[in-house]
Formats: sequence, structure tokens, C-alpha cells
Amino acid sequence: MQVWRNRNRLRNEKEIRSELRYKVAIRFAIEGDLRFISHHDTMRLFERALARARLPVTFSGGFNPRPKLSLPLPRAVGVASRAELLVVRLSEPIEPGCVLDRLAEQMPAGVSLSACWPIGPETTVQPIQVTYAVDLPTGRVPAVTQAVASILAAETWIIHRRARSRKPGKTLDLRAYLVEASVEAGTLCWSVRVTNSGSVRPDEMLEAVGLTGSAWRHRVRRTGVDW
Repeated sequence: MQVWRNRNRLRNEKEIRSELRYKVAIRFAIEGDLRFISHHDTMRLFERALARARLPVTFSGGFNPRPKLSLPLPRAVGVASRAELLVVRLSEPIEPGCVLDRLAEQMPAGVSLSACWPIGPETTVQPIQVTYAVDLPTGRVPAVTQAVASILAAETWIIHRRARSRKPGKTLDLRAYLVEASVEAGTLCWSVRVTNSGSVRPDEMLEAVGLTGSAWRHRVRRTGVDW
């Protein structure tokens, strides 16, 4: 009987803890040399910063508990961004301004936090559109402008996605994902849809307008995300 009561008490405690779920979204920018760190390293950066800030982050269960946080839109290595989003699950309510101030004190040079707000505990944050920009040297402007006009005028623009790891390569229609693109004041800007089946990578858009992805990716900036 005592064992049953203990089990029942533990079950009730778990149920109570499961109800105490609070989530915040934190907008941040990543620039400079830190734009070269991977998605995994960015996660580790925030895990350590949250621990140093002594914020009440919720942890997963099991033998290797991890803080419950996510970056809903992974960033390509080398791409700077002014529109990143971190989602953190907390074990108790805390003012968003307090979260922002305490976490900002732990950020290294190259990462800056701009806003923090609460979201529903069951809310799923999903990107639907992303905007990028890259500055062009004067000599590249005419060719890239012409390439953009050709892509926008086409009904389809088939590209080949190179194989990664053990996954085979495939073809996809860049035009189906491209919302808009333009060259203004020497800057190429474009917006792409993000769907359940994926999106167009920055390298692929660069290649489509005649720029080598590996050589130009580090010049790209993610300037906006619609969620």
C-alpha cells in the first residue's frame, strides 16, 4: 500500500510539473566571426549562456537531461543574420524583460539580443518565409540583374541539389519557392517560402544568379523571417 501511495504521489508531482510550462521566444542577431559557427555550436552557446544566467530552464528527462530550447530555423554556416529566433521552455514564469537582460549579459561579441516575448506552451513556431541580402561589386550587378529577371520571368527554374552525407542529390523547382527577388543599389535581395518539404538554400540562389555559393555564402545576410 505504501509503495502504491509513493508511486501515486510521484505521478501527481509529475503531472503538476508538466502543467508548469512556460515558453519565451528571443529574437537575436549573429554577425562577425560567430556567423561561421554551426547550428549545433549555436545551440551549445545558448545552453551555456542560459546556465550562467541562472534562468529556470526546463530539462528533458532520462539519463542525459538537456535544456529544452530550439532554433526553429537553422542557419547555414557563414550566413550572418539579424532575424534569428530562440525558443526556450521555462519551469516557472519570469518577466520577458528579465530574461532578456540576464541572458544578454552572457552573450559573446557577435551575438546581440533584441526582443523577448511569451508564447503559448503548446505553440509551435514555424517559419513561412525568409529574406536574404548580399552586396554585389559594381562589375557583377548587370549580370546578376539579368539573371534575376530571367528567373522571375520563367514558370519553372529547375536546379540540382547536391548530395549531402549519404542522402542522394535531387532536383527541385527554385521558382516554386521564390517569392520575390531584385537588385537595388548594388544589393541582391530575395525572399523564399519555407514549406513542409523544405526551401531553397542560400547557396542555391547564389548559384542560380551566377555566383559561386561556397565563395559568396559568407557575404549573405538573413534580414527577415515571417513566422
